Amino acid sequence: MNRLRFLLFCLLSLGTLVGCKDDNNTPTTGSQTELLVGNNWQITDITNANGQSISRNRLNTTNQILFGLKFEFRNNNTVRAYDPNSSNSIINQGTWKLASDSKSMDVDVSGFKGNFPIVELNRSSLILRQQAPVDGTTTDINLVFAPSL
Repeated sequence: MNRLRFLLFCLLSLGTLVGCKDDNNTPTTGSQTELLVGNNWQITDITNANGQSISRNRLNTTNQILFGLKFEFRNNNTVRAYDPNSSNSIINQGTWKLASDSKSMDVDVSGFKGNFPIVELNRSSLILRQQAPVDGTTTDINLVFAPSL
């Protein structure tokens, strides 16, 4: 009888251990493409390579204009720039493609063309590196994007 109870206890214990699963509810990170197309993006800051904000009046006109736009990277590798102050009308569009190593992206939009290294990409932040004039001298800058509504 004691053997039967011991065997039953072992089976129940084993069943409990096997039946438990890892309840780690940490969200999984999507692929680079999923993260890019999962949000519309808006530039919230332009910084130097060290992350210090650059005053808008030190930037060229093209980069100053970027602050007011929303960007939509689409699954079909097109990108659109919307002006939220003009009924979200499309003011520019073109193409984008991740590099094979997913560490940079090629963007071909009028006035915004080139290969942009991805400094950071997650659900709440996109930071692209660009060479652009600051006070008339070309330097590395970070385009800091946040999801837009």
